[in-house]
Amino acid sequence: MSKFSCSALYISNEGERQEVVITTQSGDLHIVSKVGNEQMVYLPSNSMDTILSFAREIDEVQQIGTLDLHNPESQIKVSFLLNLKDIEQLQLLMRGRQVCLDTSNYIVLGKLASGIQLISTHNRISVQKKATLTLKDPISNSRLGQLRQEAKMLRLLKDYRHKNIILLEEIITDCRSVSIILEYCQGGDLLQLLQQKSIQIDVPRLMLNLLSGLKHLHDLEIVHRDIKLQNILFKDSKNMDTLKIADFGFSCIKSQISFINPRCGTPGYTAPEVFSQSCKYDEKVDIYSAGIIFYNILTSKNPFGNSQNISDLIQTNIGGNYNQAYLEATKLNNPLAYDLLTKMLQKEPHSRPSANECLNHPYFQSQMQSNFIKEMIKIKRKFKKQKRETLKRSRK
Repeated sequence: MSKFSCSALYISNEGERQEVVITTQSGDLHIVSKVGNEQMVYLPSNSMDTILSFAREIDEVQQIGTLDLHNPESQIKVSFLLNLKDIEQLQLLMRGRQVCLDTSNYIVLGKLASGIQLISTHNRISVQKKATLTLKDPISNSRLGQLRQEAKMLRLLKDYRHKNIILLEEIITDCRSVSIILEYCQGGDLLQLLQQKSIQIDVPRLMLNLLSGLKHLHDLEIVHRDIKLQNILFKDSKNMDTLKIADFGFSCIKSQISFINPRCGTPGYTAPEVFSQSCKYDEKVDIYSAGIIFYNILTSKNPFGNSQNISDLIQTNIGGNYNQAYLEATKLNNPLAYDLLTKMLQKEPHSRPSANECLNHPYFQSQMQSNFIKEMIKIKRKFKKQKRETLKRSRK
């Protein structure tokens, strides 16, 4: 993990100055006085209480700026003077790991959905998700809490990156709102991809990347809890290896499931045990949801029908009674895919495979062998073509 240290001056409310050392590693911020080596500030990377404000230049000649730390709840504010180059380095290392003041130094390119817009910042295109507390709208507090939870999970994942997990770039705030800046996935989501009949989807590779991302989450004891078509994004719609699992608003650490919004998810994708009276479940809920996605891709159908009545949909979902008729063609033409799918959609969670067990299923092994053979045939044909062209040129 990147570690950085620099010297700075602490400025008290009375104007007194004291030499300090600012150190950051993995998003944690430590500020220690040089005299006596006493710790003045410790700000862990999972903190949402303190807002950092960077680079307010106060001396253009000496290239000095400020770093302000402000806790809105306690109204405590501390300021430090430091070199602008050190400020730039701190900003870079703290992006996505600490909450920063919204300086609005970005250009809005367009609106993607409610509370989500496309922006240009730091010479790159990103996505901004924003939640604002509105006194007249009681739901706004729930949205704000959900976005804070998403920021917390994505900030943890920033230190444990995986190619199939969306990347958090920055967390910014003002007095009434929180925003998270995410990498832009211009390939759209999986629902849009399935609606584009012209694009041929490499199903095994898609599922391989989805399950690989889930294995990474589950290895970190993180449960997503809202895996669905709309939350599977792509950097490139023609390349399944660019798949990104997104929207971590319902995600949490496994041990916190009972305390953080236990009954959550999207009807039609939610595992039956989430609806149970005890509401006790684990990471296997994500395997069930991934199984629904697998079903969607293989059959182009919804396993629990298309009822517009949400109560009917939930009842069918609770029973785990997915439509078997749509799977007849898969059972006949691709028995290994059928076997994996039915295992993932087991009603009892203990009967479902883990993400790692899914990845080791023969379905993927056979598909990889098949793809390898196809690739070798392509290479062989290309070689023969080149050989023929070389012979033609040599005869001239």
